[in-house]
Amino acid sequence: KTLRDRLIDRLPQKVDRVYLTGHRERRLPHQASFCVEFIEGEGMLLNLDMKGISVSSGSACTSRALKASHVLLAMGIDHALAQGSLVFSLVEGNTAGDIDYLLEVLPPIIDRLRKMSPLYTKFLEESQK
Repeated sequence: KTLRDRLIDRLPQKVDRVYLTGHRERRLPHQASFCVEFIEGEGMLLNLDMKGISVSSGSACTSRALKASHVLLAMGIDHALAQGSLVFSLVEGNTAGDIDYLLEVLPPIIDRLRKMSPLYTKFLEESQK
């Protein structure tokens, strides 16, 4: 639970427009779920995998197309935001160093993917008006 809370506390401080999904306390003690605005989970999954970090995202249907989580949609989370979901499941062997490593490598991944996102480009243009 301490590692989960470390992740819950620090990730939104490191990256703008990252949202914890679900209740902060009433959740599984080993799991933290976030939605990252303007990018899809698959890109983050692939980049994190290349850094040695295993994480999951939305469910896949039988046609192999990624879909937003029906649970997140039922919670009232916007479809586009739900597409950027990440679910971190911590195990007994994880350490504070593992969380710190994740917090070091994930922000540049998000930044790089957002730079390729037409939605993020549009958001930036509109926010500068």
